[in-house]
Amino acid sequence: MIPTFSPVIVIGGGIIGLSAAYHLARRGVGVALIEKADGPVQASVRNAGGIRAQCRSRPERQLAMASIELWRQLVVDTGQDFEYRQTGNLRMAIEPSTLVSLAGEGADEAADGLVTEVWDAADLRRRAPMLSRRFAGAKYCATDGQANPILATWTMLDAARRAGASILNRTEAVRIEVDAGRAVAIHVRSGGSEARIATETVVHAAGPWTAGLASEIGVTLPLTPARDAMFVTRRTEPMFAPFVSSHELGVYTRQTASGHVHVGAVSSVRGTYDQTVGRFEMERLARVTELIPELAALDVLRSWAGTLDLTPDHLPVIGTPAALAGYVLAAGFSGHGFCLGPIVGRTVAELIVDAKTSLDVDDLHPDRFTRADLA
Repeated sequence: MIPTFSPVIVIGGGIIGLSAAYHLARRGVGVALIEKADGPVQASVRNAGGIRAQCRSRPERQLAMASIELWRQLVVDTGQDFEYRQTGNLRMAIEPSTLVSLAGEGADEAADGLVTEVWDAADLRRRAPMLSRRFAGAKYCATDGQANPILATWTMLDAARRAGASILNRTEAVRIEVDAGRAVAIHVRSGGSEARIATETVVHAAGPWTAGLASEIGVTLPLTPARDAMFVTRRTEPMFAPFVSSHELGVYTRQTASGHVHVGAVSSVRGTYDQTVGRFEMERLARVTELIPELAALDVLRSWAGTLDLTPDHLPVIGTPAALAGYVLAAGFSGHGFCLGPIVGRTVAELIVDAKTSLDVDDLHPDRFTRADLA
């Protein structure tokens, strides 16, 4: 049943919106989440499941480190096994110059309290013999890991509902009502009829679909949709534990607890909501065999794609635009939203309940793309 009022309304039922609803409900705030589909069906469940803090820009690094702690806590709080494991993360280097850059990045990470190791070619042969011999080395972070994105996102949904959040699936936000510079209601469509839900605060976390409704209320977001393709192989014996990526090859991969191998591409097809995976993308994904040669013997079971929301600086948008009160944005995660979901949800709850955040998110403010001092 559609309520006539909810103190907070969250638009978007992916990992970001669900986490916001979960953390708000845990703090005693009445919250209703609206999702136009039957549940989480977009990028939150169509990603590689990587959960890492290494190899991030500094504004995201602290968020990722905190999010990893919350992922661990979510396992405890829910008692659910969504296959979260701290299996480590390997960022590969083909060229020696790339390894030097990774080592420099590791020094910056150490200053923030993140422990990483730089492995040379001999270390790789000893510690990761499945990898191609072409690599000069890698940077490894033991506290990074992975989870099953489908199980994890649905676990967050169940946790939000158990905490007291109202989850309204098959309910589409069609208009945000603004009065005197403040968001005051959401007009929704559900079951062929429309309704108005009055509110004190709107949390907009609809991924690449955020920009459309936002523009109607005068908030311009430079979000570019992009297709992110993946495939999964048949099961095989355990071959490797860490999440492994090579930006030089443009691929990343992980092996699940069940033995399937997931493969994704570092770069995306921009400017589209079309999720059809083409031959070019499959050929690019096949470059994973240059990373781990033994994967060439495995059959591909299926492929799929998710739709990302890219920002110009590849950093998310978190916060309230200066020109519009009662409206909190959490979008533009540029492929990093799954990992950051738990901490972003907590941060959104802090913005609403405490009017301040425990972690610095000033660099992620939605007005950064229009402020004169940053132009």
